[in-house]
Amino acid sequence: MDDLLAEFIAETREMLEAMQGELVTWEADPTDRERLDTIFRFVHTVKGSSGFFDLPRIEKLGHAAEGALADVRAGKRAADGPLINAVLATIDRIVAMVDAIDAGEAFPEGGDDEFVMALEPDAENGSEVEALIADQLNDEGRKNVVRPARSIRLPVPLLDRVMAGISDIVLVRNELARAIRHSEVDPVVSSTFDRLSTIVDDARQDISRMRMQRLEHLFATMPRLVRDLSAELGKHAMVEIEGGQVELDRELIELLRDPLMHILRNAIDHGIEKPARRLAAGKSEIGLIHISARQTGNSIIISVTDDGFGINTDNLVDRAIAAGVVTAEAAAQLPEEERIALMFQPGVSTADQVTSVSGRGVGMDVVRANIESLGGHIRVTSQPGNGTRHVISLPATLSIIPALTVRAGGQSFGIPRSYVEEIVSVKSQTLEFDQAGDTLLVKFLGQRLRCCSLARILDLEPVAGSQNAALLMIRLAGGDLFGLAVDEVIDHQELVIKPLPPSITATQLYTGSSLLDDGSLILMLYMGAIAIREGLVSDVSKSSRKSTLKGRQKAIATAEVSALLVVGLDGKRRIVRMDPVSRIQKVDSAAVRLSDEGAQVVIDGDIYPLAGTGYGPIGDGEVNLLIFSDGANHLAYAIQNVVDTIHIANAVLPGEKKGEIEGVTLFDGEAVEVLDCHWLFAQHDGKGQRTASRTCQIDEADPWVRTILRPMVEAAGYRIVDADSGEDVDIAITMGQQETMPARAGQVITLTNDPEAADHKDGVIYRYDRGTLLESLMKQQRKSA
Repeated sequence: MDDLLAEFIAETREMLEAMQGELVTWEADPTDRERLDTIFRFVHTVKGSSGFFDLPRIEKLGHAAEGALADVRAGKRAADGPLINAVLATIDRIVAMVDAIDAGEAFPEGGDDEFVMALEPDAENGSEVEALIADQLNDEGRKNVVRPARSIRLPVPLLDRVMAGISDIVLVRNELARAIRHSEVDPVVSSTFDRLSTIVDDARQDISRMRMQRLEHLFATMPRLVRDLSAELGKHAMVEIEGGQVELDRELIELLRDPLMHILRNAIDHGIEKPARRLAAGKSEIGLIHISARQTGNSIIISVTDDGFGINTDNLVDRAIAAGVVTAEAAAQLPEEERIALMFQPGVSTADQVTSVSGRGVGMDVVRANIESLGGHIRVTSQPGNGTRHVISLPATLSIIPALTVRAGGQSFGIPRSYVEEIVSVKSQTLEFDQAGDTLLVKFLGQRLRCCSLARILDLEPVAGSQNAALLMIRLAGGDLFGLAVDEVIDHQELVIKPLPPSITATQLYTGSSLLDDGSLILMLYMGAIAIREGLVSDVSKSSRKSTLKGRQKAIATAEVSALLVVGLDGKRRIVRMDPVSRIQKVDSAAVRLSDEGAQVVIDGDIYPLAGTGYGPIGDGEVNLLIFSDGANHLAYAIQNVVDTIHIANAVLPGEKKGEIEGVTLFDGEAVEVLDCHWLFAQHDGKGQRTASRTCQIDEADPWVRTILRPMVEAAGYRIVDADSGEDVDIAITMGQQETMPARAGQVITLTNDPEAADHKDGVIYRYDRGTLLESLMKQQRKSA
């Protein structure tokens, strides 16, 4: 939120600076409609943004100025001198408030009503109002305020050109360093070069950071996607996001958006079950999708986990056989991880029918191809009945990638270091080569792997009898391992990657180009595409497949339960089964009430009983809460933080006494307490916040209804009922004038876009008259009670 507020402050100032000339021009010629529209848009934007950030004083001033300007635009009011002065003074006061917010200072209370009065159509423009306006327009104190450092916006192409320039400087620096190492140079020159090298490295890091964006910009649209799609499919799902502060290269964020959205759609369509099926399986009717991001070294790990049905690998194998991707004999030997990997094959889909969401057999193969083209990889694991987890690993930036440079056929190439698991000399006694038809096999550490020469793949003439020939063990995203023979391994280094022309990219063998220290050009190899084209993506050891399959089947036979690993207020780790957890929420500690009768917490205007406070003090600041639901009641549980989403397979050893702790189970070699949610609900029976029993019918075809109206109605304590359900409802809300009352509605409220058409006696309310609408909703609640 701090970042968004800073962006609001910067945008407000930028708009005002750009509008200074417009204000002066409009003052000289009030009939200039174009200038009037510009000023109106500024006031309207500031008013809307201030409402989002809960800045009521700015919102009030903006609303008053917007109303006055709207009357002028509609021809209902003349733009005379007093009105223009009042508008200019109001804008100056808004800017003064924004400056105070940016400086972390409190703006003096009072004085806003006079500005609002001066903007009214029937304002008395007497001496007092004129003096107020004059004081605001000539406020020397505000002019002398020292504003803090401000941010500026830069066009993305400019950033890209600067990054390209610093990349070229790095290459020249490296070439100069090589020349200095191979010649006698004055120590003064050498030390100066070292200092220059340090400065270049710092500049490169700073410019790289300029290209970085927080993942929260990518994650921001996902709750809405989950909500809309789950509603479309008749399911209930919520998304929990963690790690939005992690930064990733701007270009990577844009390229990652589509693959991540596809994974989310699959999680809701294929993973999350419908409410009735979830309840029958002993789960919460609301499915949970957990998205997390973390940085590990130079890599970004993004995990998408759902607690749905999981992947039915038998069904997946049947579809793959039907699509001709694998034979029935080969499928019978596949280990579980390779059965799951069949989802990445083109033409394989587990959907029973083609819909707007899925069923066409395309998607996951494109997802994997896109992620691997970025130098990353994706892994999928699943537990039938308990959910699926997608883990994406990506480099933090596309511009500079750790790579291994190799030589084949007299030419140099780059391989992302993340693919290379091991380097072995071809002269090593641990390697045994065999020929099976047209396939070359190598025995390495007890495994028989396919291998191939890089020179042969690229149609180059290999260097005969190379003394430095090596075999690279390449590990692909799906876990496939194969050998790649090269004439020589040159070095490990960070390569500055630049895009390739479309004609080279079309070969699907390369992902980019770079320059070495000596200025020579090399191409970065696309290992995933090379392996697929050469048929290097599967192990041919049948016995290895059988032993792996037995081990996997044994592991899957153990029943596992989805759970949360949390830290209580006493600092101890505890396990909470996922089923009763409806959401995770943060509240201010001021919302917590502790008394002899028990603890309560106020959440969104409702009072919840609060458990977990017996382990330690609440403290100041924000409190993390788990919100439990048994379908009818809700209660909150206080914790320090959530550690991770886990699966527990070990039995729970019951405690000696009945209470908040059900018992202990083994996790990570440690005995961890398991929370007894059943006991908690029994202790708070009848005291929990009950699910809304009053109903409201609205038609969600209108986007405004979905995004603005529905949350307000739900916050007022109503359960939303679809307009086509035919269910009896307490209240129905319609858009526009309606001649007939919806069937089976106790009361009808009609919302109108025209403030003058509102007639509260007939139940017609202006759509933005929040107070009147809430009053009508609460009145119906009191009747129902």
